[in-house]
Amino acid sequence: MGLNAVDNAQPTIDQLQASLNPSSEPNKIIKSHPTPADPFRESVYNLIPIEYIPPEKQKQYRSKFADQARREYVSGQKTAASMGPAKVFVNGTDGFLKKGDGASLKPKVKAHTPERVMRKAEVPKDKPVIIDTSKKDFIKLNALENINSSAKKPQNNTPAYRFKQDYGKTPTYILKKRQSEAEKEFSMEEMEEALMSSPQGKQQAQMMKEGLVPLPEEERGKILDGLKKNWEKLNSDYQKLSLTVDTVPKIARKVNMEKQLRQLETHIAKFSHSNILVNFNSVYKNA
Repeated sequence: MGLNAVDNAQPTIDQLQASLNPSSEPNKIIKSHPTPADPFRESVYNLIPIEYIPPEKQKQYRSKFADQARREYVSGQKTAASMGPAKVFVNGTDGFLKKGDGASLKPKVKAHTPERVMRKAEVPKDKPVIIDTSKKDFIKLNALENINSSAKKPQNNTPAYRFKQDYGKTPTYILKKRQSEAEKEFSMEEMEEALMSSPQGKQQAQMMKEGLVPLPEEERGKILDGLKKNWEKLNSDYQKLSLTVDTVPKIARKVNMEKQLRQLETHIAKFSHSNILVNFNSVYKNA
C-alpha cells in the first residue's frame, strides 16, 4: 500500500515535460539586429526586431527501467539510516555527571587469574645408582699401546699417468688444429693455381704478393661521399670569409682553407675512379 502511494505521488519524466510545454506551438524569440562594425552601413530597417524560432530540441533519452529503478531506490531506504533518529532523549538539567558517578559507569572486567602450571619436572624420588670408579691408569695404558704398536705404512695416492690409455699420444685438439691448418694451406694453394692459370689471375697474384689489394666498391663510395661532404662544409666556410683580408690571422686562415680545399679536390679526383688499389706493405713499413 505504501509503495503505491509513493508511485502515485511522484510524476514521471514524460509528465514533467508535458507540464513544461503545454502548447505544441514553437516558442518565438524576439531579437534585435546586431550592430554593424562599419557605422556607415547602418540602416533604419535594423530597428525592426527579428522573430527567431529556435530549432526543436530532441526528445530526452529515457530508459525503460527508470520507474523501476526509482521504486527500488525509494523502497530500499531506511528511516534514520544515516542521520540517526529524528528525536534523541536528552537528560534534564539536573542529570549531569556528579562526583563519584564515574566509577559506576566503568565496565566491570573480570580479574585475571593465571593458571598455576608446573614448569619444572618434579624431583625424582628414586635413589641414583652409583657406579664404582675404575682403578685403571688410562694414560699409561695408552702410552704402552703406542710404544709397542708398529708404524703405519703411508698410502701412495699419486696417480700413475703412464698407465693411461692415451699416454704418450698427441692430444686430439692438436690433431684437429693441424688438420684445419693443412686444409687452409691446401685451399690457398688451389686458389694460387686457379689464379696463375689465367693472365689476369697472374697479374692479381703478383699484385697480392706486392701487397696491393683492390678497394671494395662500397667502401670507395663511402669514402668519396665523406670527402664531398667535407669539401662542401669547408667551401661554405670559405665563402663566408670577409672580403677585406688585412690582418695576419685572416691571411693565414684563408691560405690554410685554400690548401685544404685543393687537397680535398685531389682526393675526390683519385677516389672517383672505380679501380683503386691499396698498398698494405707501405702501411706496415711506416707503422
